[in-house]
Amino acid sequence: MQGRLRGVVVLGLLGGCYQGNGGDGGDGGSAAATEGDDAAGTAGTAGDDGTAGDDGPAPVDCEAGAYGPRRLRLLTRREYHQTIVDLLGVEPLTLADVPIDPIIEGFDNNADAEVVTDRHVEAYMNVAEEVATAAIDGGLSLGCMPEDPACAEDFVESFGRRIFRRPLAADEVAYYAAQFDPSLTEGDFYQGAMLALRAMLVSPHFLYRFELGEPDDEGRFRLTPHEVATALSYGLWGTLPDEALLAAADAGTLADPAAIETEVRRMLDDPRGRAAFDVFATQWLGTAPLLQVNKDAQVYPNFTPEVREAMAAEQSAFLGHVVFDGEQTMAELLDPGYTFADDALAAYYGIAAPGSAEPVMVPVADGRRGGLLRLGSVLASHAHPNESAPIKRGAFVRERLLCQPLAPPPPGVDATPPAVDPNATTRERFSQHSSDPSCAGCHQLIDPLGFGFEQYDGVAGFRETENNLPIDASGSIIDVDGEGTEIPYDGLAELSSVLAERIEPGHCAVEQYQRFTLGRNPIPADECALDELTAMFDAAEGSLYEMLVHQYTAPSFVLRQE
Repeated sequence: MQGRLRGVVVLGLLGGCYQGNGGDGGDGGSAAATEGDDAAGTAGTAGDDGTAGDDGPAPVDCEAGAYGPRRLRLLTRREYHQTIVDLLGVEPLTLADVPIDPIIEGFDNNADAEVVTDRHVEAYMNVAEEVATAAIDGGLSLGCMPEDPACAEDFVESFGRRIFRRPLAADEVAYYAAQFDPSLTEGDFYQGAMLALRAMLVSPHFLYRFELGEPDDEGRFRLTPHEVATALSYGLWGTLPDEALLAAADAGTLADPAAIETEVRRMLDDPRGRAAFDVFATQWLGTAPLLQVNKDAQVYPNFTPEVREAMAAEQSAFLGHVVFDGEQTMAELLDPGYTFADDALAAYYGIAAPGSAEPVMVPVADGRRGGLLRLGSVLASHAHPNESAPIKRGAFVRERLLCQPLAPPPPGVDATPPAVDPNATTRERFSQHSSDPSCAGCHQLIDPLGFGFEQYDGVAGFRETENNLPIDASGSIIDVDGEGTEIPYDGLAELSSVLAERIEPGHCAVEQYQRFTLGRNPIPADECALDELTAMFDAAEGSLYEMLVHQYTAPSFVLRQE
């Protein structure tokens, strides 16, 4: 049986099989594919990438409606894990064997970068066997009585609907129900259920999210209700649809924009909505390394695991409060006058202890804490192991908060940080970048932003001097709007205040969330959708909560191009 299942999944994953929304012949009828080491199997894009060869990007007519391509999206490792837990109530102990997703522009869900190799196939096979066996042995409810002659098909239809996120076609039901054949199970019904689960869990219809749609009257493709349900559940919860969402898809109501909005708001108000937003925020801000990043214990002896955990909790509580409970604006996110801290973090920051082992709102009057740029997670993640990092921090503001990508360093440039000098400040050592002609072009955009962080060391500790020399945290935002505007500031509190008054960070947040939900690199057609989403954001007075809603209620969510 192991060999038979392996052949099924290799053909499906490495070949990117697809024969419609139901009826893959139990995966055995997939189009033939060539096996090979590290064969590509993203099942990529059913359509072009919006380019026109050597002539550059094809012109896009936004007024005529421009939408992204049809595609299959491999579940990320994170989505795969949570789906199995929610589906079977089993923790996949061999998940570590599944290759880690590549990180593109900070995000782990870029479908263009996902390549299914033999290692993926082997890992999926092992996890499927492990969790199917554990679920059946653990007393998984079959939903029917084994003595009932129809129980095998009932089991397959019930679990298959959840596993594939849609009802199974008749030939699929027959294929998986055949796993209960006594010649395979020696008459053990539970062995048949285990085999059927294993087979479904290695199907491309489980491992991939289908966003192909059906043709409409205007030459486009509109997502089916079950594709809408899947896109909503993985976008807003990072896992499979719940019964309410599947029922809405079964009834066809998810073809109605008003019904989609109702589901979106229901899902955002669920704790899973906050948890999924936290995943987005962590990847957007680049703070995922916080809990593992190496820091020099001799330089930073007080940066303990407890402090790291408290910083991660601060970020989660603070962003969740602003977006879901507070004013929901970028201005509040950047310059709120408060943070969230427990007693351990308050002691580390040198602020009044709130008397809590959990993060609670703590007012901050001196401007040293509070706001996105002053989060411990941001400051510690964008720093070197033994010192601050003005270049990393300046690039963070440019790329993550202003959506202004920076060109890579010229070939041959030595990007090694200048040697530590006990007689100079970090700013003095790093200022050489601006004077070096080969570096000045980018560093005049980065350094004046990064130097504003210099009152915070490599683990977010506040300081007024370095090596007994006064810290100079003055700087300027150069060309923030693409029109050459230069805005001076002094210190991170003032930089936060300046950015809070600008529209660019809010519009960048819209762009970052669009990239996260698309799960791929932008194409020219996405600019039209981004313009639409930005206009909706502005009309909602910059509400970050409504920004989340808009991503799933705009026409671009359900429409695709060939």
